[in-house]
Amino acid sequence: MARATIKDVAKLAGYSITTVSLVLNHREVSIPKETRARIWDAVKQLDYRPNQLAVGMITKRSRILGLLIPDNSNVFFGDMSRYIERAARHNGYNLIYGNTDNNPNRNLEYMRMFIDRQVDGIIFSKSTAPGDNSDEELNAYISKSSVPFVSIDRRLNNGSVKSVILNNRRGGYLATNHLLQMGHKRIGAYTGLINLADSEERLEGYRAALEEAGIAYDPAFVYQGDYQLGREREALAHFLDRRVTAIFCFNDLMAVGIYKAMRERGLMIPEDLSIVGFDNTPFGSLIIPELTTVAQPIKDMSECAVGLLLSAIEGKEMKDSRNTYIFEPQLVVRDSTQRISV
Repeated sequence: MARATIKDVAKLAGYSITTVSLVLNHREVSIPKETRARIWDAVKQLDYRPNQLAVGMITKRSRILGLLIPDNSNVFFGDMSRYIERAARHNGYNLIYGNTDNNPNRNLEYMRMFIDRQVDGIIFSKSTAPGDNSDEELNAYISKSSVPFVSIDRRLNNGSVKSVILNNRRGGYLATNHLLQMGHKRIGAYTGLINLADSEERLEGYRAALEEAGIAYDPAFVYQGDYQLGREREALAHFLDRRVTAIFCFNDLMAVGIYKAMRERGLMIPEDLSIVGFDNTPFGSLIIPELTTVAQPIKDMSECAVGLLLSAIEGKEMKDSRNTYIFEPQLVVRDSTQRISV
């Protein structure tokens, strides 16, 4: 069956193509309610859907956004993608995805592909790696592009790109201070990649909480991870050698890795070690014991990112001239931490 056209709708409804177009595009013109109703009834009967390619040629918009994330196996980025897609669809936009698999070389590859597909704008959380110096190249590409960009979760130092991020320093402080309040003094920090701003800021919060408690920061209590599974056995061995009583993991996924490594050694949580994660991903409340963690308001952050991008696409003047939008974390206390005697 051939796809219905706007001519078919006009013929069935009994009105001109111009009138039908005005109604379908919700134009504020004086068209009687009865006329509008007949046109929408014809649309329904014919299952009419606009040819988006043709519409895009007229409006110069595809109503498609690009979303670039570093790791679609990480539940945090899965949740973020879901909320961004919901917000985009609510505003009449569709989404295409790119997953760089934490390979910074793919940042530009996907951005170019998105623009070749004529997206109206791009939301991205950039990938990075040890020694990665790709920001300069990304900045140069974004500055030359006519498509607007918004960065989420990870900041890009570019004055033309608005960023939506968490107060990671506060999150690191909350996690560490909770362990300090439980009597722990030998607290390990299982970090993300140190050249990532969010990881560095969480480490700053860790240091600030220790210093506030009068405990000297010791780099020997820090083990660098990469926000993924795979290094947990070495990390746990490192911390046990230093006789820590608690570990602050810089994301929930690495915390789950520590759970697994501890179980392999016959160690118990929180009896042998207290564990705190970060992100408040859904599996934190499913594992046993349930994971104490730091929650990000990812739904609000995602909706903010979409709103900023659509404002840029539609040329709306914004009262708020900030380039960086910072959201506050919250501590979620569950069963993976316990008080110890001082």
